[in-house]
Amino acid sequence: MPRRIHSSLDKLPATLREALIAMVVDGVWPEDYPAPPDYKGRPRYEDIVTYCGICGFNVSPSAVGRWAKQLLTFELLRTRSEIVRGVMKDVTAERASETQKAAAEMITARVLDLVCTDELSAKQAKDVASAVRDCANVSIKADTYIRDQLARKVSDAARSTKKKLTKAGVDRKLIQEIIDEHLGVVKS
Repeated sequence: MPRRIHSSLDKLPATLREALIAMVVDGVWPEDYPAPPDYKGRPRYEDIVTYCGICGFNVSPSAVGRWAKQLLTFELLRTRSEIVRGVMKDVTAERASETQKAAAEMITARVLDLVCTDELSAKQAKDVASAVRDCANVSIKADTYIRDQLARKVSDAARSTKKKLTKAGVDRKLIQEIIDEHLGVVKS
């Protein structure tokens, strides 16, 4: 039997769902929740079931648990994605590095783990795709920077070698052979 993609809580009215999301993600009690004597801390799943009942909707504790787990997972993913975007938005060629590339690859691997274990709604799939795209962009920037730096170093070394050997009176053809052999620079 295939797993359901949507929870019964996804079918609740938008205002109620927003209140439930605030309860799960932010730990905020709704203003119209009848305050029990121990009105402290984060709302529990039982409190969410009770609140849904007060609002006229019956939901099971297991449905709330599954929905909340999925919601928290994707909220964590969204938060991490925002952090990655914030850190990486200022990544220029000078700042890109192998470390950033490795971090992006680890985040991508974690995202793919999440995708493989949970069924996703369209919005969640979009968020996941966006996070993967951002990580891929970081990897591409890092690769481009590393290649550019290597090409610049080789070019600078070739120029410096040519200048020194020319100054020493070495034949131009021999200079080019030395550069080609030792630096791997071949003119096309």
